[in-house]
Amino acid sequence: MRRARWLVTATLVLALAVIALGAYTRLTDAGLGCPDWPGCYGRLTPPAHATHIAEAQARFPGAEVDPFKARNEMVHRYLAGLLGLCVLAIFVVSRRLSRGRGLAATLLALVVFQAALGMWTVTMNLMPVVVVAHLFGGFALLSLLALLRVELSPDPLAPLPPVEPRLVRLLPLAWLAFAVLLAQIALGGWTSANYAAAVCAQLPWCEGGWSQQFSLRAAFSLPLGHESYEFGVLPYDARMSIHVLHRIGALIATGVLASLVLLCWRHALGACLRRLAVRVGALLALQVTLGLINVLAQVPLFNAVAHNLTAACLLATLVLLIRQLHASAGQRRGVPRPTSPAHAAA
Repeated sequence: MRRARWLVTATLVLALAVIALGAYTRLTDAGLGCPDWPGCYGRLTPPAHATHIAEAQARFPGAEVDPFKARNEMVHRYLAGLLGLCVLAIFVVSRRLSRGRGLAATLLALVVFQAALGMWTVTMNLMPVVVVAHLFGGFALLSLLALLRVELSPDPLAPLPPVEPRLVRLLPLAWLAFAVLLAQIALGGWTSANYAAAVCAQLPWCEGGWSQQFSLRAAFSLPLGHESYEFGVLPYDARMSIHVLHRIGALIATGVLASLVLLCWRHALGACLRRLAVRVGALLALQVTLGLINVLAQVPLFNAVAHNLTAACLLATLVLLIRQLHASAGQRRGVPRPTSPAHAAA
């Protein structure tokens, strides 16, 4: 069990690195740094020397060979491949464990689908729908790994005596917060995939006259049939509408998540639930701050990467909070675990 916990922890850290590197690759416009898949210009390594660059240009005459972008893309692919192997190892190890088998099998299925999405991201030339799905896949992997790590811990999150049945009333709000956060992540991914992050440079909304050009229909139009979606294909009014929607979503998500955090802190008796609520609140505050910096500083690279990574951590932590809410409210079924001495002392 100890080795399994170590493997899941290492894979969790690797998933964070892959998410951060994926954001960095996208934000440095390196998503098509290698126009083919799984190799790069027909090789297993990115072109670095003049001869390799010349060979790559000859094989793909319509592509602009950029060694920097190609390296970013291939490092991301190699790390993602290593993540897939780690998830496969988790699945194999989980067959001998009493807990976490279902999560391990789900992780394996998800990482296979995520690999397919990575391939389609390249072969479909950064189609926004595929890019957003790929983003969701990475966030889902991180959340499931966090859940599995808790399941395999020596003292996993479980109902602590006394059970808090009054927390049942917070469960609808928690699931609402989960749905709102998913919608906001989708809006963020849609904003990034359509290159709309830097469209508006003013607060709280956009430049003058934005309300006359705002269009829900334009924001959610699916740009199909283009040869490439790199650098975006939507007109200004559509990108501006997407950006404004993301800001509206941020206000709603902040309100709902902050309400959940405050109510959990006020009504929870267990220290574990309070700690999770504080983490969600801290990540929420950090995410709002990073979003404001993105607007004021016109999407600085490392701030934008941090914004993406914090969103992933916020989702994973919220998932753990919902799990603990169910546990503390006595909603989980199964054989109760014996009370540990630490819990008895508490």
